[in-house]
Amino acid sequence: MSGQNTEKQILAMVILLVLSVASLGAYTWFDNGRRTEARSEILTKDAERASWTFANNCRECHGNDGRGLESDASLVGPALNTPNNTYAFLTDNQGQLEALQNEFRYTITCGRNGTPMPPWSIDQGGSLDGFKIDNLVTLITTNAGNAWEKAVEHAHHLDEVTIENLHIAFDAAEDTLKASGWFADLDAAKGAVARTEASDAEMISLREAVAEAEESGEGLQEAQDALAAYEKGYTNLVLAAVTLRTSDDSAAIADARSTYNAASDVQQEVAMNRAWLKVVSDYLTAENNLVTAEERFAAGLPVPTPATQVTSNTCGQISAELGDWLSSHSGSS
Repeated sequence: MSGQNTEKQILAMVILLVLSVASLGAYTWFDNGRRTEARSEILTKDAERASWTFANNCRECHGNDGRGLESDASLVGPALNTPNNTYAFLTDNQGQLEALQNEFRYTITCGRNGTPMPPWSIDQGGSLDGFKIDNLVTLITTNAGNAWEKAVEHAHHLDEVTIENLHIAFDAAEDTLKASGWFADLDAAKGAVARTEASDAEMISLREAVAEAEESGEGLQEAQDALAAYEKGYTNLVLAAVTLRTSDDSAAIADARSTYNAASDVQQEVAMNRAWLKVVSDYLTAENNLVTAEERFAAGLPVPTPATQVTSNTCGQISAELGDWLSSHSGSS
């Protein structure tokens, strides 16, 4: 009997041991699943935050969907939304992923000299802190939660607001043009300004003084300051002329007439033609801005146009220095 009891005890212990191992395995599997799920949620939130940052700062060059030059030749930035950029993440190649993330983090932080890519880090004169830069890196290298789709949604919303504001600006410019009674002939307005300015002896004299100073290299600043001061008087005079032609506010008209009447006949004529040129220019600019924005929006392009200024003198150096930087930051996240 004692032998049978011993066997039963051993069997019970074996069963308990098996159950314990199974329970531990199940817990480990469950815990790993929870960790994976939690990590996925964090990445998704980071990428979603980055989709807003991208739409507000990056799409002018890289496109609404991050496909850059691959989607349209008018864009100046390379494609970021590519299978190559998410391959390391999807294949769980941590070494390759870290190297890729470091490269993007460096480029966003420092920009790239000799290209339109500016430095975005606050430390380098940009507008993004480290948290936002890290989120952008997450977006580019993981596309967690299909965040590129959200970037496109944000871009469309921003562009719709921009176009709405451009409509408002165009309507205002059109109303001003109609109220003025002038016709929208830019060349005619420019010609009228040139003809009347030729009658302003003081302006001609000041311009000649600047030209002579430029040629001689002496007294240039003084000559430029004198011309600028004279032109400043015209600024107020032109605004007064616009008010007289377009406003229905009696108080504003009275103030404008006081300013206008204090000028000479020649100055009044110059100011009125400059006012015509200003009103026409504002109208044509507003019209062009609206048409261009609507055309770009219809084509799926960002309404803001790409930057053309070339970056220089930042920490974004050539590939050899990039390699040194990556080596010194390997393993960072």
